[in-house]
Amino acid sequence: MTSLPMENTVLPQIINNWPHQDCARSVINLMVDQSYSAKSIQSTIQTISAFVEWKKDCRNGDPALVLYGDFDRFLACRAAAARLRHGERRSIERLRSKLIEMGFVYQAPLAVHPIDDLAGRFATELRRRGYAAATISAHLRYSRLFLRGSWSDGQGITQLQYDDIRDYLASQFERHTPATAKIISSRLRVFLQFCWSAGVTELDLAQAVPMVKNHRLSSLPSFMSADQLDRVLDACDRATVAGRRDFAILMLMSRLGLRAKEAALLSLDDIDWHLGLIQVHGKGGRIAAMPLPEDVGRAIADYIVDGRPRSGARTIFHRVETPCTPFLTATPVILIAKRALKRAEITGLRSHHAHIFRHTFATMAIRSGVSLTELAQVLRHKEPDTTRIYAKLDTEGLRSIARPWMGACL
Repeated sequence: MTSLPMENTVLPQIINNWPHQDCARSVINLMVDQSYSAKSIQSTIQTISAFVEWKKDCRNGDPALVLYGDFDRFLACRAAAARLRHGERRSIERLRSKLIEMGFVYQAPLAVHPIDDLAGRFATELRRRGYAAATISAHLRYSRLFLRGSWSDGQGITQLQYDDIRDYLASQFERHTPATAKIISSRLRVFLQFCWSAGVTELDLAQAVPMVKNHRLSSLPSFMSADQLDRVLDACDRATVAGRRDFAILMLMSRLGLRAKEAALLSLDDIDWHLGLIQVHGKGGRIAAMPLPEDVGRAIADYIVDGRPRSGARTIFHRVETPCTPFLTATPVILIAKRALKRAEITGLRSHHAHIFRHTFATMAIRSGVSLTELAQVLRHKEPDTTRIYAKLDTEGLRSIARPWMGACL
């Protein structure tokens, strides 16, 4: 893919004479930084030029005065004349967003639905309590589901009774596992407590939310064998940029036990190449320094030197396809892990989630003689019970303490 350097990008005179030319340049600069192709950048320049030309028409007023609806009217005119090309809507939206950001275009606030207003107040309360953004998002997801299913026009949730809460949860529990049911109950309980304290509901409906039993240590974690892990890593085509990136990410999860989000948000500043250390930003804002194995460091370096796009961001891992933006969430890593397992044709696992690499790392460690205390430190677990589940996978250790079968004496 050919990228267009900004110094070689010449804007037409009609844009240079436009009072908002700086906004247009910002749009093009961002596309260059995100490694869009020269063809896409030139197409965006042509679309912006067409918009400015359209604004200069005497029927559309002063080109310096841009209204929010002008962009929609421009696209409608292009479509009516059968001149609307592929990608023009996206180019116009980029320009509109930049003009809004710079304060040249005013976007009238949309009418807020009472559900959104209540959810916003709940989010504000959670932020006040110090909840992390990801935790707030999870709470809002289940709260909105509850509100959409229970909202009554005119009354909202004011008149809800205890039986309404029990009926709603019963319908949810039928469709979900005990682990998810426990999460739903927990999230709903927090939300209903907020509604009661804020005077939204007449009853303390949180009392109707039952405690859901989830025997989290009753099952074995799903993990890969050493041979399966080798197949997954070998299946990464390291002759390609995507293969080098995926290989580095899978090495981080399988050799250091990193969670998907921890690998996704790893920064250039988190690695001390001289000391061979890596800083991991874990749950709850906890930061831990870990030794960086040579093979993992080599995989990361290969991607940085020969694959990572030019970027002003410090995040290591980026999208391969345009826009080549840095990873912002765990989602890209989760998808990379799923594709890697499918590519290697790994079967017989209960889950194909990215967390299976962390389980595999922990299982191999415990079977090689690492103690539970040491493993808990490496995995950065806050609660000992979280690590204790791996004791079930230490077959040699369990064999040494197993009592002999009395039937053998018969």
